[in-house]
Amino acid sequence: MDSEISNQLLLVMIRALALDNLHELKEEVLQHLLKITGGNYEENEVINENIDEFLKGLFNILKNDSSNCKTACLCLVNVSTKENGLNKIMSYINSDNSSNCLLQYIDKETPEIANAVLMLLCNLTREKNHANKLYEAFLHNTLILESLMKLFITPDVKYEANYNYISYLLSNLCQLHEFRMWLMDSGNFEKLLSFINHENSLRKAGVIMLIKNCCFELEKHEWLLNEDLDLLPRLLLPLAGPEQFDEEDNEKLPLDLQYLSDDKERESDPNLRLALLQALTQLSAKRCCREIIRDQGTYLILRELHKWEPNMEVKLACENLVDILIKTEDEIGTENFHDLNVPEDLINKFEKMDEAYLN
Repeated sequence: MDSEISNQLLLVMIRALALDNLHELKEEVLQHLLKITGGNYEENEVINENIDEFLKGLFNILKNDSSNCKTACLCLVNVSTKENGLNKIMSYINSDNSSNCLLQYIDKETPEIANAVLMLLCNLTREKNHANKLYEAFLHNTLILESLMKLFITPDVKYEANYNYISYLLSNLCQLHEFRMWLMDSGNFEKLLSFINHENSLRKAGVIMLIKNCCFELEKHEWLLNEDLDLLPRLLLPLAGPEQFDEEDNEKLPLDLQYLSDDKERESDPNLRLALLQALTQLSAKRCCREIIRDQGTYLILRELHKWEPNMEVKLACENLVDILIKTEDEIGTENFHDLNVPEDLINKFEKMDEAYLN
């Protein structure tokens, strides 16, 4: 009987979201719904059977009740963590054109709401197909993208933390060729490079993943490695430790990597070290780019990283990159790795070798 009453009350709460006014009542209702969606809500029969009405009510609050829209958006964040909930939200946005009610809160006037909206957009763009749909729906708008960039890179001591998730949103969008090209052609890519070593882990991680994704654009490799952009030293610095080199070796390194202090620490997150190595590996696809990477003393940094690296997956990625760089171009035998057609049986063989190495 208690379960029936609970279900009845839950249904009443869901339907209360569509009511006009009653802000204080909806505030209390949303707090209960936030707790429920924070658990394994997929097992909740009432929410599952009334998910469309639930989402309609939450978006109704986002459109008409600014006092409760942060909590409503956090409910959507919880729902979007499950595949079914994410798909339902995407369907609702596509059918109801609700994107504007999300975007209106990503500004300096509503920083706390902006944080919740950005968390939701990060969840919604995690998969490439959904990222593409949202990009086509509204995120392709140059004014919106420029606004996101401005909020992210402009120092704001009081509210800066509310915009940290912009880095993950941009990183997710970098799954898309169109966005990667806009980012690099618009002059915005350069503005993000300082965040590679940022003290905030969210900002740093999002930007490093973004850069890795941009390195998939083969036609941009020469531009990414040009001296004016100075990307290569920025990618190598987090991989460098306190090891000291003699004068001859130091001269091979970019200025920012010479004579590092005895307390220099490497990037602590193995996932980010791996992403940096993957970016460098992508940039090594063309002969002309490999030569640039070799000439900057990259091998020295990787050699010391390999000695130190405790994570086997990262160590393997480091070995694979070193293997490319220490070979002569005659040994490599191709101008562009992307032109190689590797037989399927060899791919399987290499994958099994990697698995054996890691295990």
